[in-house]
Amino acid sequence: MKTPLEAPEEQIAEETSVKPEKPAASVIDTSRMSKGQREALELAEASRDPLDDRGSFASNLFIGRCDFGRIYPFPEQTAEDRAAGDPFLQKLETYLREHVDPDEIDRTGEIPPENFAGLAEIGAFGIKVPQQYGGLGLSQFNYGRAAVLLGSWDGNVAALVSAHQSIGVAQPLLLFGTEEQKRKYLPRVAGGEISAFALTETHAGSDPATMSLRAEPIPDGSEFILNGEKLWCTNGVKAGVLVVMARTPPKIVNGKERKQITAFIVDVDSPGLEITYRCRFMGLRALYACRAKTLSRKKARA
Repeated sequence: MKTPLEAPEEQIAEETSVKPEKPAASVIDTSRMSKGQREALELAEASRDPLDDRGSFASNLFIGRCDFGRIYPFPEQTAEDRAAGDPFLQKLETYLREHVDPDEIDRTGEIPPENFAGLAEIGAFGIKVPQQYGGLGLSQFNYGRAAVLLGSWDGNVAALVSAHQSIGVAQPLLLFGTEEQKRKYLPRVAGGEISAFALTETHAGSDPATMSLRAEPIPDGSEFILNGEKLWCTNGVKAGVLVVMARTPPKIVNGKERKQITAFIVDVDSPGLEITYRCRFMGLRALYACRAKTLSRKKARA
């Protein structure tokens, strides 16, 4: 049911994937924007999920649509799915209570090596990774329950485990990876090899359009050469493999050049990759974020 706050259908069509019969003019005036601002806007719009298909309740609020059907009735976890996750949740809670000392972690700024091993042993680094790739194969509901439990005990451990399998290698591969990539990397990260995420640069973070790290394909297109630096790479200090976001050669779309950003899987021990230093924080003192740079001889695959 349409509410008084809902935007007109014409505006919704212009700002979502709904395609009107005639091309609609942009509702955003770009005439006074700088070239960089226009590029940032175009990149964001090109990456946007269609609101009518996958958009969240919150994202729809930005176009004046209060679609309460997306949040009410609130989706409940099924009894069967909850039962599937209970054994792991019980193991995780027991392990945290008996082996993880959050006060000591905060004092030292380090998560003990035995905690990395213990969490890997109970499967905490592969919660949503399918069993065929060495993970637990649990649902997003059960992953959320684990995240709540981890966060209630120690924020540093929660950040380590969550970043590892949400913005780290596992989730992007589950969504977009090839079967070859899944077979190669998912057993590694599910088994406890830490993965990290590298997006932010000294001048680019929430605005990826200004990203400067570049990836150029070699002549046969089988690999790319990465060149640049990343800052605040979450989990980077302990990682064996990274997800690195890089600018790739532009494409021509509808007669206009469109900048491209591509995610690359990069092994930390690859020649040309250097972890230059660990970033320290006042809050999460055991957060393993780092600064990293790739030299022109670093090769990777998308």
